[in-house]
Amino acid sequence: MAYPLPENEAERLAELHALQILNTAPSAALEGVCVLAREMLGVSSVAVSLIDRDRQWFKAKAGVDMDGTSREHSFSAWTIMSPDVMVVPDAREDPRFADNIFVTGEPFIRFYAGAPLALRAGLNIGVLCLWGPEPRTLSASETEIITHLSRIIVDQFRLHEATQRTRRELEYRRMSQGLLEMQSRELWRRQSLLAQTERLAKIGGWEFDVATERLNWSDGIYRIYGFAQSVEPDVQLALSHFPPEARQHFQKKFEAALRNRESFEIELPFVDAHGNHRLVRKSCAVEVDGDGELRAFGMLQDVTEQKEAEQRMWHMANHDALTGLPNRGLMRERLEAALRRSRRSRRYVGVLLVDLDQFKDVNDTLGHDAGDALLVEAAQRLGGCIGDVDMVARLGGDEFIVLLTRMDSPTDAMVAAQHALSALRLPFSYRRTVLSCRGSIGIAVAPEHGTDPSTLLKNADIALYRAKAAGRGVAVEYDMRMQQATEKRIQLYARVRLALKNGEFQPYYQPKVSLRSGAIVGFEALLRWRHPRRGLLGPQEFGQVFDDADLAGAIGERVLELATRDMAAWVAQGCEFGHVAINMSSSEFTRGGLPERVLTALDNSHIQPERLAIEVTETVFLGRGTEMVRHSLQSLNHAGVRIALDDFGTGYASLSHLKQFPVDRIKIDRSFVHDIEHDIDDAAIVRAVIHLGQSLGIETVAEGVETPAQAAYLRANGCDLAQGFLYSKALPASRIPALLRGWDAADVIATESAKAVDIAS
Repeated sequence: MAYPLPENEAERLAELHALQILNTAPSAALEGVCVLAREMLGVSSVAVSLIDRDRQWFKAKAGVDMDGTSREHSFSAWTIMSPDVMVVPDAREDPRFADNIFVTGEPFIRFYAGAPLALRAGLNIGVLCLWGPEPRTLSASETEIITHLSRIIVDQFRLHEATQRTRRELEYRRMSQGLLEMQSRELWRRQSLLAQTERLAKIGGWEFDVATERLNWSDGIYRIYGFAQSVEPDVQLALSHFPPEARQHFQKKFEAALRNRESFEIELPFVDAHGNHRLVRKSCAVEVDGDGELRAFGMLQDVTEQKEAEQRMWHMANHDALTGLPNRGLMRERLEAALRRSRRSRRYVGVLLVDLDQFKDVNDTLGHDAGDALLVEAAQRLGGCIGDVDMVARLGGDEFIVLLTRMDSPTDAMVAAQHALSALRLPFSYRRTVLSCRGSIGIAVAPEHGTDPSTLLKNADIALYRAKAAGRGVAVEYDMRMQQATEKRIQLYARVRLALKNGEFQPYYQPKVSLRSGAIVGFEALLRWRHPRRGLLGPQEFGQVFDDADLAGAIGERVLELATRDMAAWVAQGCEFGHVAINMSSSEFTRGGLPERVLTALDNSHIQPERLAIEVTETVFLGRGTEMVRHSLQSLNHAGVRIALDDFGTGYASLSHLKQFPVDRIKIDRSFVHDIEHDIDDAAIVRAVIHLGQSLGIETVAEGVETPAQAAYLRANGCDLAQGFLYSKALPASRIPALLRGWDAADVIATESAKAVDIAS
């Protein structure tokens, strides 16, 4: 990354090195300014940067871990080119910094502001720079604050410069008395500025002469203690404002520092003269002058607000904003600590992974406010089920985790899970609407199910998957067989992806026959997998892959592509096949754009929309995005595509779905057709569905017709179409033309009539 160079770069570097401040110890006063800037402007990081030939070095900082960076990757290299404050509202949008390693990586800088620092006009030796991870603009007042703080820093540099110059001049005693007086006035002015800095940063300086035990304070110390200026500095008075344990701790550190000539810094609780409890940071350095006199000096800073801000930031980073529960990161830390303790104590640790049932339906029907209220209620109920040493965390969405840290027996986890399920089952009202707060729970226990966080969480997730597959509202504990089943499912998913790539999936076509005329009026495309080793496989061998939205969508696109291609081939051969019905899963609707994909495929194959039927099960109506499903079906139906409701009567579909959605056909499930000859209940259900279709003007199609008697009964009761092994099994596309050419509709009717038996109604 290139960076600009000032025309007077040599003079600027000479100015910087003449200041003799590079690579020196941090300045408490300048760090106080950084802390002040951070608090006043609400930024995460502040630094006083000095720009050397090929690097920037931080003389002072707040909220910054590193000591500096290369000049090539510094924002300050650009700031020193400007006479005024430079602001970058969003570094990702600024071509100068979009590819900067500190923008694309840690600390992910988005906002930056920098004020050039110059002791003399045109020679910018450094920058007061502020940055944060979120885009931001500055108001005029905020810019003025930065400018004021930069002047304070420059004055500190000038004070340093003046002090250095004074020391040199005193050392060689070459300066006249008039010059010494001038330097004294300069020092007085700089000290006034230092006092201002002390006041803003809540910092004060102290000095202690070991031989005389004389203690001196700056004005900042008086302000921190809350003393009047008339109070004489006194060691015992100073120590009396620290609690006994803190006082003893400081005295031990101080005595060791005097003995070993070492510096130290310590944070201590403190009570000021008004009784306010505060937190202070006290630093101490020890030096011996030329006469062998021992002197200690340092800074005292009130860091109460700084620590409170840090604590708030820590809480925000480690807790969920909605529920106030610990988040995934903090949960993992606690889990690791619990596992370490359990290895020493030989006790058990339990992980309960909780997923709220039908939470998405609450969001979709009542809105996100209701969903948020449900999450808060669930968090409170789960929190009421655990002990003081246990923890509930929110992992995201509607997923929670309960961490049981001190179990005496592995069975305690199931007991706790049942307690949690009972608490979640209690009714919950939101704005006069009763919501379901039920959940499913997956359980994993250490050390039986794993000894590290990743394994435990993975196995709890596997158990949760089983709990939801078992009908939801239950708790399931992990066992090894679940892992095997999961691995088998993952292997199946991988093999299906390869099969899609290799073109191993093909639609087979089963005819639909008119019960009035005996003619073939259409086909249903049924998916088959031509496995290279196992032969032809039906959906019972791979149906679980439709639980994966991506695979379900890819298979759906494949069937649509091949079915429209096959229809085009039949048209080219002059075959009158009627229509072809293909099945659509919920995933194909939730992806969006289904009408466009279907109509584009028909258009590319030059097939009329009336030639295609879409079959859906009632689960499509009950899932997420009901409005999207409705819109998609209506768009397809208006274009001429027919809509069939498959497996009617086997689930939870409401009759209102026949009114709400554009349904042209209802398909009677084979489970009702199979026993209509012997089971009066099944016969009654079939009659009811047929009569319902007749009343609503909807065609009825019976699946799984295998005997002439079944066909005769269906015909006698007014069923429109039938499909099943009585007529034909599903055939590959290449055999459909021959089937159509050899079909004798009259013979079909005659054969069925001859073999039909009377079935009691």
